[in-house]
Amino acid sequence: MKAKSICRRWAGPWRGAFLLAASALVLSACASPRYATEVRYVPPATEAGMACLQGCHVEMKACQADCQSRREACIAGIEPRADAAFEEALKRYEVERQRYMRERQFYQLDHALNFGYYHHPFYYGYPGPFWYTDRFYDDPPVPPAAPDRATIRKRVIDQHCNEPCGCQEGFDQCYVGCGGQVERRVVCIENCRETDPLPNPSAPGGTP
Repeated sequence: MKAKSICRRWAGPWRGAFLLAASALVLSACASPRYATEVRYVPPATEAGMACLQGCHVEMKACQADCQSRREACIAGIEPRADAAFEEALKRYEVERQRYMRERQFYQLDHALNFGYYHHPFYYGYPGPFWYTDRFYDDPPVPPAAPDRATIRKRVIDQHCNEPCGCQEGFDQCYVGCGGQVERRVVCIENCRETDPLPNPSAPGGTP
């Protein structure tokens, strides 16, 4: 009976470790492939076309400079948005902290009343003692993380100040208009399988 009880006691942790390892294998086997789009520029065949490309480069630099200027102006006025987002995060944190304090008090009270002994979650319905001492299933509540203003400010900047500029798209159109060619090819870069079809880079949402 004693050996049987010991085996039952250790079955929980080993079962959990086995399930975790099995899940990792399944997820690795089902990992989706990742793609990237390679872009190749074929210059125009004429001197006039090559001269035309100089204008494309000038326009792209002007577009990038204007985009950077607008981004810097947006960041310069981002503090009110960041303050509002931080205050909202503090309110959510306080609600989560109050819930954590209640759960922690309940956990401590339950721990004291049971004298450190707990029912095994997979144990009911089997003969033997009705207590379980393994802490594998006895996890205390986890306190919430306090919000960080710098992190929230960065997220607000990403949301409001990092909009696409469209400079590269404009350059590609200018490049083709000058007689050049822009060729795109989708390649697999991770978790590649020969049976997976390649997405169409020209279709809506097809470019990774």
